[in-house]
Amino acid sequence: MIKKYYNDAPQYCHYFFNLLQSDNIIDELKRSSVITTDCLNLLNENNENLRYKENKWSVKEVIKHIIDCERVYSYRSFRFSHFDATELAGFDENFYIEKAKILEYSIHDLKEEYLAIRTSTIALFKGMSNEMLDFKGVANNVSFTARTLGFMTIGHNIHHIEFIKKMYLNLEQ
Repeated sequence: MIKKYYNDAPQYCHYFFNLLQSDNIIDELKRSSVITTDCLNLLNENNENLRYKENKWSVKEVIKHIIDCERVYSYRSFRFSHFDATELAGFDENFYIEKAKILEYSIHDLKEEYLAIRTSTIALFKGMSNEMLDFKGVANNVSFTARTLGFMTIGHNIHHIEFIKKMYLNLEQ
């Protein structure tokens, strides 16, 4: 179902697209929000700063990364859905995490921030027509549509939550 949109995004996105169950962005945003909230509810002060390996991000840093990326992808989607052909810059996810002062965040803070961003993302995509969803723009020297950025937002979120469950919390999927 989502394969029909492969040509609207770079190949590295296809893995993330394949983590979705349908091409309904709103339903998939809601579904991945439940998956994420369920995972966040498993976190506490005993496991929130876990690292599965030295020099890898902590659980809280991964959650913050999901939030940061959703913000960036939503902004890009907003611009493209408004037929803005201005080329958009990339971003350095490691720099963002380095500057986040993550130890000051609690899991509760991150959960609230995630839910606020997700609610905003759902509202953004609810207002898009097919024409808006399918306008192509360029971000980080690569062509996307608002629709494929929506798929990327969802798949990226699911990927990292499943990774937290497996590598940090040792939960079988």
